[in-house]
Amino acid sequence: MVGWDQLRLAAFQEAPECQFTGQVKLPVVPQCVIRFTHEADRREADVYKLSQILESDSALTAELLRHVNSALTGLRARVQSVRSALMAVGIRRSKALVLTAALRNATKSVKSPLIPANRFQEENVERALFALETARVLGRDMELAYLGGMVQDLILPHLTAIHRDAYQHFSHDIPLASFERSTFNWDHAVAAARLLNQWGFPDELTLGVLYHHDLERILARDELKNSAILPIAAAALLPDCLGQSPDGLMMLLTLQEELPGFQFLEIAAAVDDAISAFETTDENRVPLCERLGNLAMQHLEQHRQDTVVMQKHIGHYFLEGEIGRGGMGVVYRARHDMLKRPAALKLLLSPDLTPNMIQRFEEEVQRTSQLTNPNTIGIYDYGVTPAGLFYYAMEFIDGITLMRLVQQYGPQREGRVIHLLLQACHSIADAHANGLIHRDIKPENIMVASRGGVNDMVKVLDFGLAKPAKALSQADSAYGMSGTPLYMAPDAMTPPFIVDARTDIYSLGAVAYFLLTGEPVFTGDDVREILTQHATVAPMPPSLRSGRTVADDLEQIILKCLAKRPAERFQSASELIDALHACRSAKEWTLRDAAAWWGEHKDVVASSSIAPLHPSDVETMLVPKALLEEISKRAVATAK
Repeated sequence: MVGWDQLRLAAFQEAPECQFTGQVKLPVVPQCVIRFTHEADRREADVYKLSQILESDSALTAELLRHVNSALTGLRARVQSVRSALMAVGIRRSKALVLTAALRNATKSVKSPLIPANRFQEENVERALFALETARVLGRDMELAYLGGMVQDLILPHLTAIHRDAYQHFSHDIPLASFERSTFNWDHAVAAARLLNQWGFPDELTLGVLYHHDLERILARDELKNSAILPIAAAALLPDCLGQSPDGLMMLLTLQEELPGFQFLEIAAAVDDAISAFETTDENRVPLCERLGNLAMQHLEQHRQDTVVMQKHIGHYFLEGEIGRGGMGVVYRARHDMLKRPAALKLLLSPDLTPNMIQRFEEEVQRTSQLTNPNTIGIYDYGVTPAGLFYYAMEFIDGITLMRLVQQYGPQREGRVIHLLLQACHSIADAHANGLIHRDIKPENIMVASRGGVNDMVKVLDFGLAKPAKALSQADSAYGMSGTPLYMAPDAMTPPFIVDARTDIYSLGAVAYFLLTGEPVFTGDDVREILTQHATVAPMPPSLRSGRTVADDLEQIILKCLAKRPAERFQSASELIDALHACRSAKEWTLRDAAAWWGEHKDVVASSSIAPLHPSDVETMLVPKALLEEISKRAVATAK
């Protein structure tokens, strides 16, 4: 028999002390729980007395009855009283249940700026059920595994609220526990385990929480591997909103190879079945099995990509190095074998690529290649590798995006803003003349360079969301609308969802606003808040936002671009071009100014040359239909 108390004592002697900083107050055990645990620990514990203690706390009573009557215990008849519940599951199990319920109640009111409360609760349930199903498959203590999955991260919202600034530096490319140990000299697993120990949780459960991010230790020790501690650690590998385990999928695959019967996708499917039976299940929830399946496909896709890239050749191009990465692909600096011309080669990578999506990207290449304006990115070639990966080659721009320009050098002079915007307008006017709407104009998709003897030359990138104007209709909103929330026009997100040239005009105005002020038109804590402001809130004039004088004619042009109603904006890029030329500041930025700037910033290319991808904090995304409907209602209410 395993001596869990001795293992716990040895583990805490080895574990670091948690020297919390600031006004940290760990949850305190409620008095009724203290009384309950003391009575439960007595050799001759009185069930009647225990039930009286619990009945003094309605929340704990409800939690115990909810658990006892769930499918977890396998009882056939519904239990109505606390006394019957205690007798049905036993005093030892009841103690763990009561402690878990009390801890959840004590921590659920903590609001973390980094962890959405609803998402955290959903993930807690997923972890608990995954641990339970894993324990069932492996023949471990199911209830202990369930409780361990439930409490392993309960203290994280508390810690991220207290140490917000520190946790904001978590880069997600290393395990969260490693980041915490390097930052605080302790991690949340140690903090949670010490709290459970103070509260009097069972030793095996406490150790399960202490080691839930230490799978290597668990697999190396039979007493840990053959207990409920292993399922608890397996549940900690699931994807979550904090990205605690970047190698979680690889570790799940390792467990699948080592443990007979452990098939994590089958376990995830069982978790989804259990969650779907809940009355309060979120209809927008993406099943865990689907998420893990996508991660597995991404792993296979990455392996396929690595195999292709290791060969250093794609089509007629030699790969010289990676220069950008986004959600749908990777861009490499490449050179044509015969012409020796540099190029940016975009390799599409996604486990979800379908024939329709491949067709979309082929159409993107074909459409963009038809645009001849010098301010539009040039397309050289496209094809499919023998491994089935789609790619296309475009001109390589030794320059800087407008996003990076402002981030590194601050808001720009009025004359330069007009100079840059005019060139972008010419590119977009050419697209509109060819029947294409860009739909994703933003600072990251516009580059400025010194090339061919021309300084401050603009190139508009990434026509990936461009569509023929005649194809844009309400049908595009069946599942949502694509775009970048910081620069998305109200008409792209509110009925009747008409997207036309004036939609791009709005985005051009938002880009100009950013160039002048150094800030987006609207900011917010999440996508919902940003989009709602675009739909309902009048933008603050650039002069007020920046705190410096802005010529009235330029300010009015930008505000006209940002009008909520398309009819009140410039009706075409050509109209906007004429208005910009008429500005008093239009000639304030000269060719000499541009040459002087690039002469002073020769290092800009070496430090900032990138490719047409999406590095923004709020990236190109599909805004769900449900969110569009919510914003539409708010817009209608505001209009009234």
